[in-house]
Amino acid sequence: MTITAHTDGRTASISAGLFALSLFGTVASVNVSNDLAWWQEAANRSSGTISAFFAVGAAVLFGILLTHLTYGTTSAWLATARTLGIAVVAGLLVSAALRGVIAHLTDHEQLPLPSADVLNYSTALNHMLLNVPVMAALALTIGAISVTNLRATPWLGYVGLVCAIVVLAAVGLQIGAYAIPAVLLWALCQAVALWHSTSSDQA
Repeated sequence: MTITAHTDGRTASISAGLFALSLFGTVASVNVSNDLAWWQEAANRSSGTISAFFAVGAAVLFGILLTHLTYGTTSAWLATARTLGIAVVAGLLVSAALRGVIAHLTDHEQLPLPSADVLNYSTALNHMLLNVPVMAALALTIGAISVTNLRATPWLGYVGLVCAIVVLAAVGLQIGAYAIPAVLLWALCQAVALWHSTSSDQA
């Protein structure tokens, strides 16, 4: 095993763990209310900005993990995962922009708050983006990766498939974000498996 491969494996493992942390932070750092008074509080708007940065971090870290898992692959499953994963990264970046745009316009551009209807629409758009397309693409990415894991690391493959099914079920109910704990479980298991595999190869 080369030093580069060893480093890449450790980097991917750390990225998987930090992706879980960033994705959790994306949804846990903000709790938007439909009340206009909520938006009038600078601290509440700042929480949207923090959530946006967490979403950017999740997108970047998932991209690093995905690159490691699919680089140079000839597997149709991993090629599919790479394509779907690109959609996940793009969706998270768009979600980040939606989460931070109101605070940016109000606190940095010194523009007045939009009307309550505009604020509610922006919030609903962000929720729908995360609940359906982003989580659907993420579930399918996890599922495709997990199929390839069944042979080399069966436990990880089965965990991933169960997590993917849970997320897809939530997506079907348009509450995909509520299944984020399943994604966190998969990411942490992936981190452990990558770290263990790298350590084993080094030995």
